[in-house]
Amino acid sequence: MSEKEDKEPQNESAEEQVADFDAQNTPLDFTEGANDEMAEALREKEQFKRLAQRAQADLVNYRRRIEGEQESSRLRNQQRIVLRFADVIDQLDVALSSDTLDNADAGWLEGISAIQKNFVNALMAEGFERFTSVGETFDPRKHEALLSIATSEYEPDTVVTELRPGYMRNDEVVRPAQVQISTAPEEDGDE
Repeated sequence: MSEKEDKEPQNESAEEQVADFDAQNTPLDFTEGANDEMAEALREKEQFKRLAQRAQADLVNYRRRIEGEQESSRLRNQQRIVLRFADVIDQLDVALSSDTLDNADAGWLEGISAIQKNFVNALMAEGFERFTSVGETFDPRKHEALLSIATSEYEPDTVVTELRPGYMRNDEVVRPAQVQISTAPEEDGDE
């Protein structure tokens, strides 16, 4: 075979390859039914895509809600424990302010006082702080009025005595203070 004859079959195969490529890339001529099927398939695809997006968004929202509920539960448990410690601190305060301590051993009193201070410092380290109420205007969000006294010494609805201190955390009342408030004295009706 000559060189010319060898090249001709190669050229024909290249031409055949170009023809095959053109045949594969020509747009297909769909019939009316095929177009409807394609449109229906595209609609279903979009429906499934929206459904998947909605399911993914629901999952993200569920995770956020669960995380929020877990954090809320953790804070409630922490506050419950802190309030138990607050009761112990209150009892230590009452014991340390008792009139019967005159006969007690000084070392023992110092120990009890140190324990009380350690409890208060532990609560403060967790972000819980006592707040004082004497002299403030009664606020039902911060105070629980247990007693009232008619007096002209204070303005009405002023906290006169703090029976049990209140606690706050991050400017939120954890335990309201139990207080005695003043009321206006009754005026004599001798007119």
